[in-house]
Amino acid sequence: MLSLHFNKQVFINALKANKNMVTYLSTTVALMLTLLFHGLIQGHLKAEYFAYALFVSAAFYSWAVIDQKVRAQKKSKNFD
Repeated sequence: MLSLHFNKQVFINALKANKNMVTYLSTTVALMLTLLFHGLIQGHLKAEYFAYALFVSAAFYSWAVIDQKVRAQKKSKNFD
């Protein structure tokens, strides 16, 4: 049986350091796999779907990063 080994501590540290990147990267991979399986089942897989999925994932990632920075600025202004 194939055994995949990875350093758990490196993965945990990556999750703690950049939660948005890990979340949206894993969501993008899941979306791509879903599109691939759907395309294989339905038989009409187009490259535009993958480009659209990448664009949407990048847009949501940007939105999350900007939102996090704005909330941090508002929070720091409230403490001043």
